[in-house]
Amino acid sequence: MLRRISVAISVAALALCADAAIDICFIRHGETTWNRAHILQGSVPYTDLTPKGVRMAEATAKGLSAAGMRFDRIYTSPYLRARHTADILSEGGCGPMPVSDARLREMCFGRYEGIVYRKGAYPDDNMRFFFEEPERYVPQGNGAESIQAVGARVRDFLENEVRPLDGKVARILCVAHSLVLKALVHELSGDGAPAEAKKTLQRNCCIHTVRYEGGSFALKETGRVFYSPEDFNGNPGPKMVAHRGAGDLAMPEASLPAYSNAVATACDIVKLDLQRTKDGIVVMGHDISLKRNMGWDARIADLTYREIYEKGRFLERGRPGGERIVRLDQALEIVKPVPEFWLDFKDSKCFSPEFGEAVVEALRKAGIDSSRVMVATFNAKALAYFRDCHPQFRRIMHFSFTDAEGDNSEIMAKALELRDKYGLYGLNMPVGRLQTRLEDVAFLKGNGLWISLWFVQNADMAERYRASGADAFVTDCISKVR
Repeated sequence: MLRRISVAISVAALALCADAAIDICFIRHGETTWNRAHILQGSVPYTDLTPKGVRMAEATAKGLSAAGMRFDRIYTSPYLRARHTADILSEGGCGPMPVSDARLREMCFGRYEGIVYRKGAYPDDNMRFFFEEPERYVPQGNGAESIQAVGARVRDFLENEVRPLDGKVARILCVAHSLVLKALVHELSGDGAPAEAKKTLQRNCCIHTVRYEGGSFALKETGRVFYSPEDFNGNPGPKMVAHRGAGDLAMPEASLPAYSNAVATACDIVKLDLQRTKDGIVVMGHDISLKRNMGWDARIADLTYREIYEKGRFLERGRPGGERIVRLDQALEIVKPVPEFWLDFKDSKCFSPEFGEAVVEALRKAGIDSSRVMVATFNAKALAYFRDCHPQFRRIMHFSFTDAEGDNSEIMAKALELRDKYGLYGLNMPVGRLQTRLEDVAFLKGNGLWISLWFVQNADMAERYRASGADAFVTDCISKVR
């Protein structure tokens, strides 16, 4: 009798397993700094979420929890933007600690990674094909993949990771990327998929759900979001330019910790103040002299790199600390996750073609595409050199004036004259003591100039000038201004 009961229970258990299903939710990571700047990320692993991207992930975690959707397992792409999203979802109660799986990584774009893309302004026809006629896109460069190759990775994950879990789990969450979601749809539905799900770019934190049942995988739902899109579709506001390392923390400006802080604040642009030592090494420094930052009354251009490195220490609370002068290559290694860069050639007497070429070569070695770089400086020699020899670098002139009262027509006329002379992309103008008026910003933007404002150092100033339509704020206090 007991044996018959045991057999009956076993048969019932097998029937239950046979009827069981697994829901596999594939979610794209939250918005990243490079998403906002329209830079192609692909296999670049180190880009992180913007504050908006963090809020998207948090809202998604709350929505999933409210819907009673707790996951038995969470898998994630190994790239930082996906891992950060997965951690937020896990900590928000969606499931256990995430497990990294390389099959969920984003498609590699080869030579196109790190370039700026915008509709109607693609770098070549092949990149345009990728967004507008994907069947004509040809992968180019080392490691470049096709959408079919990504689909094969996704299929391998489903067959060899998910299928063996049949009868063991009910829900799985996979944090991945836009092209992974697109490849998933292509693999399971082909041309029969919803139009929105076939788009090249999927909405951040949108979810496509696959059901595994009866031995096969099928697309169950596409494009679900657990946040209100209206809350995230507004004007993103001015870009944040990290001035001297965006000193939100008590640290020496132009030091390695300062540049690390610029990355940590998820700034949009980092300002790199460039100087050249007596022996030709490009170093970072806002002032021509070392007096203010190191207490050493000497010009950077009059000393060798070794002399400064061995003797000089950044002052911390008025006394020499442990931080030393930073070379350009060292700074670039830290700030390369930042979407865009300002190159500010500080000492006009020391600018030369050799100086300019040394900087261009450092950018090339760091793998930073010229589309992410602006020459933003008072240095007329540098502006003229890049206009003539490297016109692909956008040029911005720091434009200061003292007459902020009454009629500014002569000042505005001078600004347009400089625009034409140097082929300027934009102007960087002061606020605070030297007031740029809201109508000045509107006038210059109406004449085709990109406008940033410097000395925006607190929330009140930011609120006042946000309405001006300025494209960027240069600040030492990103957390306060944002």
